[in-house]
Amino acid sequence: MLLRNDLLHYTHPSPRTVRILWISPEQSHVYVFDVAAHSADVEMIQLSALHADLRAGHVSVLPADPYLMVVSQELLPPKHLQLRARAWEIIEALVAQEPAIYEARQRGQLIAQATAQHQVSHPTIYRYLRRYWQRGQTPNALLPDYGNSGGRGKVRQSSAGVKRGRPRKNGADAGPGLNADEDIRRTFRVATARYAAANAKFSRLGAYQQMLADFFIERRIDADSGRVQATAMMQQEVPTFGQFNYWLDHDDDRPPEVARRQPSDLAAGAQEQAMPPPLAAPLSGRPGAGFYLDAVRAEVQLVSRADRQQVIGRPLVYVVTDAFSRMVCGIYIGMGEVQWPHAMLALAHCGADKQRYAQQHGRRIEAAQWPCRHLPETLFANAALTLGWNGDTLLNNFNLRCVAAEHGVDDWRGVLEKRFRLLAPNLHGAPCRLDGVLDLDQFTRIVIDCVLYYNNRQQLAHADGATPRRLWDWGVEHRGGGLKIYPEHLIRCSLMPVAQATVTADGITLHDSVYTCMRAVTERWFERARQRGAWQVRVAYDPANMDMVYLLDAAAPMQFHACHLADAGSAHQHLSTAEIALLPRTQTAMPAAALRSTTQGYVSLVG
Repeated sequence: MLLRNDLLHYTHPSPRTVRILWISPEQSHVYVFDVAAHSADVEMIQLSALHADLRAGHVSVLPADPYLMVVSQELLPPKHLQLRARAWEIIEALVAQEPAIYEARQRGQLIAQATAQHQVSHPTIYRYLRRYWQRGQTPNALLPDYGNSGGRGKVRQSSAGVKRGRPRKNGADAGPGLNADEDIRRTFRVATARYAAANAKFSRLGAYQQMLADFFIERRIDADSGRVQATAMMQQEVPTFGQFNYWLDHDDDRPPEVARRQPSDLAAGAQEQAMPPPLAAPLSGRPGAGFYLDAVRAEVQLVSRADRQQVIGRPLVYVVTDAFSRMVCGIYIGMGEVQWPHAMLALAHCGADKQRYAQQHGRRIEAAQWPCRHLPETLFANAALTLGWNGDTLLNNFNLRCVAAEHGVDDWRGVLEKRFRLLAPNLHGAPCRLDGVLDLDQFTRIVIDCVLYYNNRQQLAHADGATPRRLWDWGVEHRGGGLKIYPEHLIRCSLMPVAQATVTADGITLHDSVYTCMRAVTERWFERARQRGAWQVRVAYDPANMDMVYLLDAAAPMQFHACHLADAGSAHQHLSTAEIALLPRTQTAMPAAALRSTTQGYVSLVG
């Protein structure tokens, strides 16, 4: 049964929340008011149509009323009571005239009379009516919103030496505290994303405590050695749990694990779940006709996964975007300077299984959230990336033309900047609170979150505000005949950087790591190297993870022999070349006797 003041949430034809203001005595129709409206317009709905929508599931009654103003009268200051009394005096007679006040023409006449009687303006009375109908039709709805001064949805600007918000509850002993500026809020976002990746069950208090331990200590990075030195911070220099909790609830970019399902979130949730309408106008082009490859330096200094007190540098984010839909189709996180071989790993990622890739970095997604597993017809690469490039591999293996370009699709930069302020293309070594905390895996997880946000939620300026994924799906359905799919391992191995490795008595060595493979064991390479001397072979590898390299076979170009780290080389597991280079030399060599025992085990297996 529907009652006066019930809040109804619509999901069809568009999401909105309305309040029932009045129900006709004969139960024929109702008057409702959109609580998010900026005007004082009221809508009449036939009660039979409303019940039909309820049965069809297009509308539901919200169990809680977040707009209702219920306060303790003793706690209200006299000034607030005076303002409430004055507003109520003005509209009390108006709201009593039901249903005349809900009819536009009669409402205009009544308000004209009230303006003359009370000597107030039309906008003032309309504002009082809107607030009264939005907040439950009680006099308390007219209380002033001084507690929310500064603008709904806006962040108050801070002044030097002035603390925003209420004082800390601990009093003077705790100090005035600090303002949660953009740098602090960025730290909140990174900390929650990092905690969510490492823990199956998300806890706000746990994320807060972990954040204090990781980010709110003084760090200094030695310029010569790259070592991180840390000291504790004073209590007044760290944010409170209340600040952390507040900004998680008010941050549009919070990770999905953190979001609370509140009545105010229902409209946004319904919008995401609703089926998008068809595109209003046809678009030119098609998915996969052209991808654009670019790279940008990140602002944060990462630490080694082997030694978290050792800085390895600032990463490069390589991104491949589809020119038609602007969807991010592939990424790669590299270290060092811009290199064409590293950029090719971002292109290789375009053909990868994104669901499995996200799972490897602790992010569970549905396949439809990142659907691209294709190579383009043409690759437009930022001219800065093309030093040392070779387009023959792309053209010959995949019939993919590569063209140098100055400008391409860069909407994704704004998303990375907005969510975590990760990118700093114009900064040179700028200090950052996140320096010396995140490793390569954790940084990659954050980039994955940014890409998922961009692909699935970022509203584009064209095509009716569609998201990149929506445009991609539409294009695949209607114009996807030119998309190309190849086996993932074939793309990856053929586009990896290639280097000369050395076959020694200890194993196949590359970048101070030692590998072994079935072919080397069965053909007794290591015994031959011991007797006749070392020789070189060509291998493909991923600089971001040296767990496995791939032996290239000149006699069988389509064959890539996987070479695994030898057992005694476990110190190099899950490490990049940049991390391995910083390890002590005692950890970068494998005793020959240890490898001989490993290879003998392989020989016994193969007979």
